[in-house]
Amino acid sequence: MDLHTLVRSVEDYVRQRLARYIDELSTLCAFETFTFHKAGIDQATNWLAARLQTLGMEVTIIERQEWGNDLLGTLHGQGDRDDIVVLLAHSDTVYPVGSAAARPLRREGNRLYAPGVCDMKGCILAALYALEALQVLNYRPFGELRFLCVSDEEINVRHCDDLMEQVLHDARRAFVLEAARANGAIVSARKGNAGYTLRAYGRAAHAGVEPEKGRNAIIELAHQVLQLASLSGWCEGLTITPGLISGGSATNVVPDYAEARFDLRFLRLEDKEATEARWRILLQQQRVPGVRLELEEDPHLKHPLVCTPITQRMAEQAQAIAAMLGFSLEHVLTGGASDASYAALYGVPTLDGLGPIGGNDHSPDEYLLLDSVAPRSALLAGLIASPLPAEGRATASVEESAAAPRAR
Repeated sequence: MDLHTLVRSVEDYVRQRLARYIDELSTLCAFETFTFHKAGIDQATNWLAARLQTLGMEVTIIERQEWGNDLLGTLHGQGDRDDIVVLLAHSDTVYPVGSAAARPLRREGNRLYAPGVCDMKGCILAALYALEALQVLNYRPFGELRFLCVSDEEINVRHCDDLMEQVLHDARRAFVLEAARANGAIVSARKGNAGYTLRAYGRAAHAGVEPEKGRNAIIELAHQVLQLASLSGWCEGLTITPGLISGGSATNVVPDYAEARFDLRFLRLEDKEATEARWRILLQQQRVPGVRLELEEDPHLKHPLVCTPITQRMAEQAQAIAAMLGFSLEHVLTGGASDASYAALYGVPTLDGLGPIGGNDHSPDEYLLLDSVAPRSALLAGLIASPLPAEGRATASVEESAAAPRAR
C-alpha cells in the first residue's frame, strides 16, 4: 500500500468513528486527573491500559507509591527491529479535583470543551485511533512502537526520569502528542527551560528605633530582580521572568530574608550557561552592603528541542503527508516546554504538536476542534509509517537551530 492510500484510509477510518471517539473522550475527560490526585490518574491509566490492549499491545502499568501510575504499551511491527518509534503522552492535567465533574465534555458546533480535552486527553485518544486504523489495515512497517503515558508532565518535580531513559535511549524517532498550535502548526523546536531561586539573607532590626542596624534583604532582592531581568534578550530567544517573590515578617521590622523565583527560557544549552556566568557577575553588584545572596538552580532542567537537519527533514515529511490529506502545514518554534525535552536529551529526532488542533490550554475555555481529529490522526499514522530521513549532518548550525522553524 502506498503512503497516499494509507493516510487517506486512516483518515476515512477515523472520520467514520467520530461518534465513538466523542463517547470515549467523554469517559476519559470525566476522570479527575490533577497531577496530585493519584486515585483519579490511576483510574484514567487503567482505562487507557485496557484500550491499548484492544490494539494488541503489551501493556505495563508502572506502579507509583505517591504519584499517579505511569503506562507503557509496546506493539511489535513488521519492519527493521531497530526502527523503534516512541509516542510520548501524559495523563495528568492542571485542573483541581472537581473540575471534571463540574465541566463534563460538551460540544458546541465544531468545538469540544472539557478540562484536559486538548492537553492532552483528546490527543491521546486520536493517537489510539491512528494505531487502531494501522492495525486494521495490517500496516506496521516499524520494528517496535512504544506508547509512553506519564503522570507528571505538568509539574517540575518529575518521577519519570528513569522511565524516559528506558523508553528513549535506543529509539530512532519520537512523536509527542501535544496538540497542534491553534493555527494548525506542528512543533519542530522548543526552548529549553530552567528554574532558579535567588535568596537574600540580611539582618533584622527595628524599623523605627534603629533601622540603620538592619540589612534590608527586600531592597537588595528588588535590586537584583531588576538587574537579572535586564538580561532578557541579551542573546536570541532568551527570556528571564521573575515569577514569585516573598520576604519580610512585619512592616515594622527591617527584613532579614527575601527570595525570588525565576523562569529562564533559551534556544541553546550554551546560552543558558553563558547567562548564568553573566548572572553571577551581576550578583556581585549589590545595593545593600552586608546582604548575602545565594542562587540555586532547580534540579529538573528541560533541554531545548533543536531543529536539526534531520528534524527539518521529518517536518518536511509531515508537510508532504499533510498535502496528501489536502491541507498545508507549518512547523514552528515555541517557548513552551514539553516532554520533547527528554527526547532531545537522548538525541532522538522528534516532532511535537502531533495531536488534533486545540487551544486555551489550562483555562476554563480549553477546546479541541473535532474536524481536525481524523486528518491529524492520519498525519500521525503517516509519520509512523514513514522511514526516518537520511541523517545528513549530526547537528544544526547556530543559525539553522534558531531560524529553521518559525517562532510561535
